[in-house]
Amino acid sequence: MDKKEKKYVIAIVIVVAVVLGVIWYFRVGYLLKKPEMPEANIEIQTKMVDRGTINLRNAEYTEGHIKVGYEVNGFSLKEYNVSCKLYNDGNLISSSGSTDGGLIELDEQHYYFVGFENIDQVNLPDSINLTVEITGIPNESGQKPLTALFNVDLDKEM
Repeated sequence: MDKKEKKYVIAIVIVVAVVLGVIWYFRVGYLLKKPEMPEANIEIQTKMVDRGTINLRNAEYTEGHIKVGYEVNGFSLKEYNVSCKLYNDGNLISSSGSTDGGLIELDEQHYYFVGFENIDQVNLPDSINLTVEITGIPNESGQKPLTALFNVDLDKEM
């Protein structure tokens, strides 16, 4: 093998290594990154429940939806199902008792939930007094539900 062929082989090996590294990162590497909780967009409200805490961290009100973000710390989702209800001035907005959103597992017994409620069918004013009721419903009988109520005034974002 002459010098020119050696340079081509080395260049090909380097390109293959870089390509494989990029493929590994996008297929596996990003999964290894620890998930992060989004920054709060409201003043954080904290409630102590049994052996843990529930924090309301985010709230958003737009023309078509209400979205809340809350942190649950200190109890396992194997022991409790978490439900979220939304009220405006005491009137129920969410009909199901649980909102479609997302879940980020931050650590063992530490989670961030996103509650999302479509309100296209609900006639709400431009400013609402939102009450967020978060309940940990125990999977075993004999345990009591864990409930935290939060109030936040929201103006509709355009």
